[in-house]
Amino acid sequence: MVEELSAAQCILLAIHFASESNIEALHNLTPSRPDVFEPELALRILINFLPESMEPSLYTTYAYEVATRLYLEQRPETAIDTTSVKDLSDAQAQKRFKKLHISPLSHPSFPPDAPDDVFTRFIVHRAHLIDKQTGLLELLPQLVVPFLDRNDFIRTWYISAILPLLRMSYEYYPGTDPLLSIEAFEGLTGAQGIDVLLAKATDTKHKVTSDTESAGTVGRDLRGLVGPWMYGNTDRKRRKLNEKSRRRPSVASAAESMKRISLNGVSEEDRTGHDWEYAYKWMVHTATKDFPLIANAIEEWDGPEDVDFGGYERDRPYLDDDIQQKLDRQYAQAAFASIYAAEADTADTINGAHGVLVRLAGLLDFEPPPDLATSVEMLPRVDRHVSVLHESQSTAFLKPEALLQPEHPLTTPRLDTFSLLQMLVYSAYQLASLGHSISIVNVAKLRFYSDEDEQLAMLRKITHGLMSKLEKDEEQWVANRSKLLWLWNWGIDAEEANAQRGTGVLGKIDRGLFEKEMLKAFVNSSCYSLAIKTYLENPSRQNRLPIEVVEGVILASAMYLYDNASNGNRTRGGMKRASDIISTFRPYFPHSASFRRTAALLSATHALSFYALTLQHGVPFQPVSIRVSSDPISLLSKVLAQNPGSYAKLDDLIDIGRNLVIAAPLSSNNGGDGKDVEIDEAGGTRGPPSGPTEAEVERAKREAERRVTGMAIEAALAEDDFETAYSYVVNRLTHSAPTPSPSALSIPGAKPPSRTASSRTPSYQEKQANPETQDIDNISWRAAFAAGRYRPSTSSASLIASSYNSQAMHQGAASSAQNLRHLEQRLDLLSAALLLAPATAIVEILSVWRRCEEELSALLKQDEAEDDFNDRARTGNVHKSALPGGFETDRDEGMIVGQERREVGRLG
Repeated sequence: MVEELSAAQCILLAIHFASESNIEALHNLTPSRPDVFEPELALRILINFLPESMEPSLYTTYAYEVATRLYLEQRPETAIDTTSVKDLSDAQAQKRFKKLHISPLSHPSFPPDAPDDVFTRFIVHRAHLIDKQTGLLELLPQLVVPFLDRNDFIRTWYISAILPLLRMSYEYYPGTDPLLSIEAFEGLTGAQGIDVLLAKATDTKHKVTSDTESAGTVGRDLRGLVGPWMYGNTDRKRRKLNEKSRRRPSVASAAESMKRISLNGVSEEDRTGHDWEYAYKWMVHTATKDFPLIANAIEEWDGPEDVDFGGYERDRPYLDDDIQQKLDRQYAQAAFASIYAAEADTADTINGAHGVLVRLAGLLDFEPPPDLATSVEMLPRVDRHVSVLHESQSTAFLKPEALLQPEHPLTTPRLDTFSLLQMLVYSAYQLASLGHSISIVNVAKLRFYSDEDEQLAMLRKITHGLMSKLEKDEEQWVANRSKLLWLWNWGIDAEEANAQRGTGVLGKIDRGLFEKEMLKAFVNSSCYSLAIKTYLENPSRQNRLPIEVVEGVILASAMYLYDNASNGNRTRGGMKRASDIISTFRPYFPHSASFRRTAALLSATHALSFYALTLQHGVPFQPVSIRVSSDPISLLSKVLAQNPGSYAKLDDLIDIGRNLVIAAPLSSNNGGDGKDVEIDEAGGTRGPPSGPTEAEVERAKREAERRVTGMAIEAALAEDDFETAYSYVVNRLTHSAPTPSPSALSIPGAKPPSRTASSRTPSYQEKQANPETQDIDNISWRAAFAAGRYRPSTSSASLIASSYNSQAMHQGAASSAQNLRHLEQRLDLLSAALLLAPATAIVEILSVWRRCEEELSALLKQDEAEDDFNDRARTGNVHKSALPGGFETDRDEGMIVGQERREVGRLG
């Protein structure tokens, strides 16, 4: 009988029944010996010896009855089997009992301030053992849920420690191993708990706009994992629950949420120390790398009030009203901060930021922002006088760790900060649509911390990218200009005529510079009619450019294309586009000297393209070679040297030279590049310096003509074309050239040609006073002198030698006449050189003159001797024996004396 057993025997018997999961036997044993089985001992036996895998529903009622000593279930009395202990003496039983190690009823993690009733301690300890020994968390609801109403500790402990683990392992992420045990999970605080609970959501790939099951994962986890864990925040902080506060429904609708977040700002006093603040920090930190995830969270989750306790809370509050309001304001600030923290520049980021704005508008009772695709004319405007646009802040304000600071100038929930954030999000969208995606935080840095040069560099980068895609697409350029103008002023004071600075992200750029870049983009994209309509034909020209600046920008664009052209032919490549620009806009600048110079430069370059021309080191000629040359006309000497026979195209070469003279200011880089037209601080313009006068241009053209002619003469002589060289000197150079003073008369033995009074040479003082005369004289006399001292080549000299050959008397006579004419032409050229040359060159010219005269005299004497010989032969005055080698023979008989001599080769 049980009554006869000792206490030790009864305990060993109970341990035996527990180890065999015989709850019915235990139910019969423990009530029959209340003197042995105190509630705590009986529960300790269950804790230590009852198998953890046993269904809790089989023993929870018994455990509750043991704890309360109220055995409610009526069970039939059955005999208790004492076989396992009946053969043990009391001493043996005592000895065996002492060897057993029975754990205390309280688990080591059981908080000291928790309710000290035995059943609560049993439930908690049993749950830990089931988790530790089996990992079967699904058994815990059977163990705990029936007793949630027993006290607040069990309810709070189950909701905050068991429910998140159950949902994570079996409902939200089934098939995954539990991250932590119950004991380890209970030890988490603050950031550790947030990281563990949201680790699975962070690992899931999300899209901002997605209808898949994963779209709301992070919002679900905040609501169903973090929210229940926060239910135990008070216990973790060792605080008492406020029994008097009445909690609102656990899942608030968006309409209710709009009224709950007040606009009192976020001050230092709003810091509650609640673990939700770690969740906000997690949101901001995660947004830096995975903003779509946070955007999902904000769109799917209403904040700390939006939690899912699984119905176990029974309307018991977990936040009082004051803490709730403070946490709500911090949640709104975290939403602001998450947008600023996002580092990605993708379309998903911008769309997600817009979705967060819509959500915030609902939470804060603001007017919802329009769709991202709304035209810039319909976008909302921000008051340019609000302080948030003018506060001077450091870039440290935009670091993620600083975005949740109290009274942060950009993230504190207020209407002005909301409006500013709208502008930044729309600016990021417009920049992306223009092909220049940057993150929203970089848009904020561009707006607040960049200077004019940085903003101007971005504007140029944008327009350059558009120019490569939108050539001749005027309709799209109109839309893009509207977008860029909106980025400049955010739609504020768009009609103000004197607004030189804007409010937008490009607002530090001077309006004149902005319009110059737009005009440059229109011209470089071949949208000429749009440029004319916008900047030349607009009658009001409000906020437009002065006509001088327009001219400079157009010419700069043409010169840029010219300088980068690889071929000088105006029908191809950059030359064609530059020529099109000049021909299109020149009618709007009929009196522009710069346009005239540019047109002349293009004409000269086009004409040069028909000649082969290679510069130093084998570099082929390019148009820019003219612009970088200090003496562009010198290129014609290379043309003549590299193109045989090109000297015959003198008129074409002279036209090139004249055009190069007209374009001289452009080729020397002192005008027409658009940089000489600037906008001063007062908004006025400074035009280019005045160019040469018409008289100076005409004088330079005449000089160029003579210079090119001189080059052609040298080229003709180099190719043994003396006749062409002689013609150029006589007809092109000396025909109208001034003549120098008669200094040659002072040289003994000189016989200069006669001169008329009209050919008087200017004095040395006159030439010093008139550099043009001196330069022209140098060109003319040098060319005449070069041609005058020209001597025939070897082939020509052979003809002269053949004149002494008795077997080529006819050829010799013809060659003699040609040489005589050649010498006479040389003397004419030397005569012209003497008339034009300075005194220092007279001696050299006269030296050549004398040699030429000597040759002429010798040739004349030779001709006279031949004529005399012929005359004597005709008159018979020549005795045969008097002739060289002449003597009478029998073969001379019968010859008629006085018969004219026949020359070899003559036919009669």
